[in-house]
Amino acid sequence: MRVPVLVFFLTLASDVPAVAQMSYGAKVGVNYADVSFDGEGAVPTSGRVGLLAGGFVTIPLRGWLTAQPEVIYTVKGASLNVADIETDFIVDYLEVPLLARISIRRNLYAAVGPSMAFRLRARSRTSFGGSTEELDLKDDVEDFDLGVVGAFGMQMGRWVFDGRYTHGLSDIDADTSDDVTVRNRVFSLSAGIRF
Repeated sequence: MRVPVLVFFLTLASDVPAVAQMSYGAKVGVNYADVSFDGEGAVPTSGRVGLLAGGFVTIPLRGWLTAQPEVIYTVKGASLNVADIETDFIVDYLEVPLLARISIRRNLYAAVGPSMAFRLRARSRTSFGGSTEELDLKDDVEDFDLGVVGAFGMQMGRWVFDGRYTHGLSDIDADTSDDVTVRNRVFSLSAGIRF
């Protein structure tokens, strides 16, 4: 999957005369992240809010089409509340979306593309009776998560505003002994500036 996506973007960019129009930017925002559980023994979870921050490059390909690779630090996960015991599952990723941005109107655009996320850290934080306990879950969460991104955004001068949904395709549960499949589901809002 990674190689065909890269070949697609390189093919589009191969005859672009205006690489000088390429621009760079930085963005910050928030995630509302949850996971989907499928299979026997799945538990209901609720979403949790996390941070995102990173950079992007916009590469004009056609008048209406722009490639936008990004590198983002993003916090995903979910919350679970059972019998007054609240547990947050928190997974930090370095995420690399490769987006094709399509102009809809002058300042509005839609974007779609694959996203590759590399796990940096995974932990659970359990609160009960006024005390909090944190556990390392690095061995319980897969190192890599492949997803697909759909976004809508607005560009106003140097400012860029973006709302997106990232649908995880990979099972991030590293435990192969159970029949449960766990996938990331993330809504994000961000603001960025182009340099």
